Amino acid sequence: MVTAIAAVKTYLVLRITMPDAPLDLPMISGLFALFFVLTAMVAYVCVTQLHNFLDRQRKERLTPGASEPAAKETVILRNASIWGLSQAEADVAIFVVKGFSNSEIAEMRGCAIATVKSQLGRIYHKSGLDSRYQLIAFVTDEVCAMAIELEEPNQQRQTRNMLPLVGRHSSAA
Repeated sequence: MVTAIAAVKTYLVLRITMPDAPLDLPMISGLFALFFVLTAMVAYVCVTQLHNFLDRQRKERLTPGASEPAAKETVILRNASIWGLSQAEADVAIFVVKGFSNSEIAEMRGCAIATVKSQLGRIYHKSGLDSRYQLIAFVTDEVCAMAIELEEPNQQRQTRNMLPLVGRHSSAA
């Protein structure tokens, strides 16, 4: 893409600023190299800025406030507005990520199973996810990311004390 843009810029500059000048290879190559480097630098800066913006936006969504715990409900409610979910769809999504079946959700909400299935279809469509399992995995990943954000950076964990001693030999004291 950068090469194509640099080539178009070179062609336009040569045709607009020097329509009658004789074209020689060093001048064309020099202009192309200049435009290639400038275009590549602009592309790099744009991609970097976009990446930083999206990262900041994601962190702002993940950083819970004082009253918001790192929970499944928090993730669903934060993403509901982004995805454009109705309140009923957000409720169904919360029940799904908590592990309830369609019939259990229908019973709790006082509606038909077909309604729940229809709402799930709209949730998947709006969120870009394909199944209940992807929704659960997405929410679980976001909750884990929220929990990591709450921890202090560079904090080392002592997994030796957290993991079971299966396969490890304790040393004699």
